[in-house]
Amino acid sequence: MNIRALKKNKWSRVRIRPVAKRFYGDNGPQLPPVDDTWIMMAYDSSVELRNTATSHGLTLKLDQVHHYTSDPERGASDGILILNTQIQFDAISVWAEPTARPGEALPDAFAGVRNWDRRNDAEYVQSLYRSPEPVQVARPVESSPAAGFLACIGFGLGLGLLIANAPKSRA
Repeated sequence: MNIRALKKNKWSRVRIRPVAKRFYGDNGPQLPPVDDTWIMMAYDSSVELRNTATSHGLTLKLDQVHHYTSDPERGASDGILILNTQIQFDAISVWAEPTARPGEALPDAFAGVRNWDRRNDAEYVQSLYRSPEPVQVARPVESSPAAGFLACIGFGLGLGLLIANAPKSRA
């Protein structure tokens, strides 16, 4: 990676790839991804990133950054920072996990989620903890003592008829 080119873009607004993984609260469930804007400050041996939406920040060593590219969709001074790690954060901490390929996210349940609005986070978390709808269980038919008595009589009569009509053996 060209550190001089990166340092020229100090204080740039960047999107990061892979998109950061977010977790609810402290050690809570993973939330859908949000493509946040980060402020990048490049130094001689590191890059500091600060999330503009959450104020989370961390410092990455240069070997954790694959490259910087411009982001004409967002503006002349904006860019995309392709990482060799994936940033992850919860309510109180931020960390980075290495990825298999630059810019490729670690596997998770949200691979197909795009354009998530963080205002939907609370409803999503509530949906994880809702109690399921009660399941209707078929009740067994209650039998009365008379039904049991009639079943025994029927069984006895059937068995008696089978014995009476059985072929007799001659000895």
